[in-house]
Amino acid sequence: MITCFLSSLGKLNEIDLLLEDIIPKLKKKGNYSWMSLENPTEDEMKFIKDKFEVHPTTTEDLLSGQTRAKYEEFEEYTFIVMKSILELKENSIETNNIYLIVGKNYLITNSTQKNHTIEELKAHPKKMEALIKKGPDYLAHYIMDKEVDRYLEVKTDCSEELKNIEREFMEDQDKEILRRLFSKEVLFIELRHLAEAMTSNCTKLIKLSDNYISEDLLPNFRDVYDHLVRTADGYKSMLTRIESLNNMYISMNSMKTNETMKALTIIMALLLPLTVITGFYGMNVTLPFQGSSKAYVGIIISMLMSAAIMVYILVKQGWISKR
Repeated sequence: MITCFLSSLGKLNEIDLLLEDIIPKLKKKGNYSWMSLENPTEDEMKFIKDKFEVHPTTTEDLLSGQTRAKYEEFEEYTFIVMKSILELKENSIETNNIYLIVGKNYLITNSTQKNHTIEELKAHPKKMEALIKKGPDYLAHYIMDKEVDRYLEVKTDCSEELKNIEREFMEDQDKEILRRLFSKEVLFIELRHLAEAMTSNCTKLIKLSDNYISEDLLPNFRDVYDHLVRTADGYKSMLTRIESLNNMYISMNSMKTNETMKALTIIMALLLPLTVITGFYGMNVTLPFQGSSKAYVGIIISMLMSAAIMVYILVKQGWISKR
C-alpha cells in the first residue's frame, strides 16, 4: 500500500500515486511529496523503482525486514535505514526497520511494521504540512529525531530499573536478583550496539555533503547525533555498573568462603589434640592408668587443657578474636 501526500502551492493533498503522474508536479518549484509505503507489493515497488530511479539494491532492502542500519548516497537520492524500538523484553529487544529515501523534492518511507511516529504524522495533517513545506529533509529529520527520543526514553527507564536492582542487590544477593542482573546485561549490550549503529549513520549526516540534506539542518542532526552518543555512553556506564556488581558478588562470595574455611580450620585445630588423646587411649595395648577406674577423669582434664592451650595459641595468632 502506498499513501502519497503532495504539497503544492502551500496546500497539502493526498493523491493516488498510481492514478496521477507525480513526476511533472514535482518538477515545479516549491512542490514536495511524501510517499509512505506499508507492506508494499512487488508491483508497487517496481512502480516506485521505475518512477524515481531507485537502485535495485535499495529496492531489495525495502522489501527486506532484516537490513542493518545503514547510510548510502546515490546520485538521485540518499538512502537511510534506521532501527526503531518497538518493545523491550526481559533480555532482548524487538525492533522495526524504517527506510528513508530522501530525494531533491520527495521523501519515500517504508516501515516493516506500523510505526508510531509515521502514524502520528498522518493523523496530524497540519504538522505534516508544516514539515513538508520546508522540504523532505525536514520531514526525514523529524522522523529520525522522534525515534532517537525513544532511544533516550528507553535508556532512562533502563537506568531506573538498574538502580532498583542495585538497591535490592545490596540487601540480598539471591539467585533471582542475579538472574535479573544478567538478563539486563544482555539487554544493555544489544541496546548499546543499536545506539552505536545509529550513531555511525548520523556521523555522515552532520557533515556538509551533496546528500539532499539542507545545510540549515546540520545543527539539528548534530543534536540527534549528540542524543545517540549520550545514549550509547549511558549503556556503557550501566554495563560498567553491572560489571562492578558482578565483581562485588564474587568478592563477597570469596569472603564468605574464606570465613567458612577459617571457621572449619579453627574447629579442626581444636579437635586435633583431642583426637590424638582419644586415639592414643583407643589402642589395643597396655597403657598408663589403664587399670584405674578414675583414669577417664584425667583423660578429660588433659583434653580440656589441650583445647584451652589451642585456644590460647589461636588468640595469640589473631585467628580468634579476644572477645
